[in-house]
Amino acid sequence: MPKQYYLLLLVFTFSILTMHAHDVSWEEVKKNKEGTIDLYWNISKPFIYQDDEGNMQGIEAELIKGFKEYLKLTHNVDLTLHWINSNSFKEFYDYISQSDHNGEFGVSALSITATRLKKVQFTHPYMSDVAVMISRSDVPIFEDKDHFKEYSKNLTAITVEATTYEEQLKYLKDLGYNFEIDYISSNQPIIENILSRENAFGYVDLPLYLMALKNDPTTPIFRQNLYPIKGLGYGLIMPKVSDWATIFNEYLASTYFASIKDDIVGNHIENDIYKIIKNISVGENVNADELIILLTKEKELQNKVLTDRALQDQFSRLINIGFVGLFVGALIVALFYYRLYKGKKNALEDLEENKKKIEQQQLKIEQANAQLLDMNDEKNNLIRVLAHDLRSPINQIAGLAEIFLIENKKLAEDQKELINQIIKSSLRLREMISKILDAEAVETLQPKIKNEPVNVKRIFDDLKSEYKSSAEKKHIRLNFECEKELMILGDAVFVDQILDNLLSNAIKFSNANTTVTLSAENADTNEVVIKVKDKGPGFTVADQKNMFKKFQRLSAQPTGGEQSTGLGLSIVKMYTELIGGTIDYDSKVGEGTTFMIYLKRA
Repeated sequence: MPKQYYLLLLVFTFSILTMHAHDVSWEEVKKNKEGTIDLYWNISKPFIYQDDEGNMQGIEAELIKGFKEYLKLTHNVDLTLHWINSNSFKEFYDYISQSDHNGEFGVSALSITATRLKKVQFTHPYMSDVAVMISRSDVPIFEDKDHFKEYSKNLTAITVEATTYEEQLKYLKDLGYNFEIDYISSNQPIIENILSRENAFGYVDLPLYLMALKNDPTTPIFRQNLYPIKGLGYGLIMPKVSDWATIFNEYLASTYFASIKDDIVGNHIENDIYKIIKNISVGENVNADELIILLTKEKELQNKVLTDRALQDQFSRLINIGFVGLFVGALIVALFYYRLYKGKKNALEDLEENKKKIEQQQLKIEQANAQLLDMNDEKNNLIRVLAHDLRSPINQIAGLAEIFLIENKKLAEDQKELINQIIKSSLRLREMISKILDAEAVETLQPKIKNEPVNVKRIFDDLKSEYKSSAEKKHIRLNFECEKELMILGDAVFVDQILDNLLSNAIKFSNANTTVTLSAENADTNEVVIKVKDKGPGFTVADQKNMFKKFQRLSAQPTGGEQSTGLGLSIVKMYTELIGGTIDYDSKVGEGTTFMIYLKRA
């Protein structure tokens, strides 16, 4: 086709689009108390799409409807929404970037990038934006970038034109990766296209990957650990001349939006997946903690769905057995009455035959139970072997340290203290492994808990020796306050783990030239209260709702660049309750936190 025909087609398409344009500013709409905006979109589930009846659905559709309600509540403005379906993502993006009309928006899960900010105006992000590289199961998991580069000549990348996915793929080709790129329509799902082709890979939004994994953990796709994309978040776009960004950003920052945001996203992305997205902050790179959270969620989704399916299969089998049992029972009763009608002799013969069948079934059940008991014994033996094999190297560490200490008597006192700390830590780790891997504990899902007198001062002394060096490196003063004969009832290993986690957190989140205090005293009741006090940042109201949950990223950050997986406080709460204690805290933002552990007095 000659170039002039392409030019005429482009002009015609542009003229059709401009026929819909509502060139109306926010100031005009606010003054007139009414107005219409044009919303250009292209399907991108679960962000924006139409249902079978033609109604707009998705996260961004509800986001816009919430904006309309916000204007009515706060400015008494009646806003009319005019939805315009574009043929492709590129079509409406190019149009918005060239438009000089005021009342137009682009809506289609748009990632905020520095390149796009030069052409269009973005709202503030309403949700974190992370994309991951996935591949079909016939593509190997790449061990590193060299492995990927070596295999890339066999690969075909599936993507959509003018997206951040395409930009990332072109960037990889510039780095020397020799794969082909195959473009599909923005209306086509990338995951399904990857699954339908050999040696295919591509980028998809993290929520779509996790939802596909949750719906079917056996889906033959892999997430490659290389080159994840972490954008500046999802937002809506407007022409550069538009004055609508100010009022829309006011809406996104309002308490009204905060009250509906979780419901909007939760209607289209399952809550447990949405929590993962919320835990990934807006920024340029996916950090190590966020990768740990993502990997943990992948395993959790796979295990949970497989477990649910196994339970469903088991329930179905039980239902089938139940129906068979009812049927057999009804048949026996009918047969009994039939034989009774025919004669007592025949009835007794039939009952005897049924009795033999039941005895055979019972024998089979007993045989099956015996097999299960044998399997259980094998499992317990395996756990005992594992516990023994783990204890041996730990005992070796402690033994070698003791020999080193004996053979090097001229060591300085601080060196002796370090060797003694290695011995104590090894022995403590051995006791923890004994509790966790105890076969009887695995059977009951409860570790064996000792209930014996514990010397609090002795535990304080061990912790002081263990954390003296790390506190001094951060110029933090450790203050230990405890009576010599203060005794509690409990399990020394768990008490040590509780205080170890709390003291570690206090040092990790405290600033230099502050004091961390660990104290113990008798409470008014028949209890001893142990307190861990710091002068750190304290917990916000939002943090306090999630502080004892697993893998929670709270607002406070470690002051020395330390890593945090979000498990410490959940472990503290679990262990405290296991040994019959209670936990409480007092925290003020900017002033610090005091944790109180209440345990029975010996």
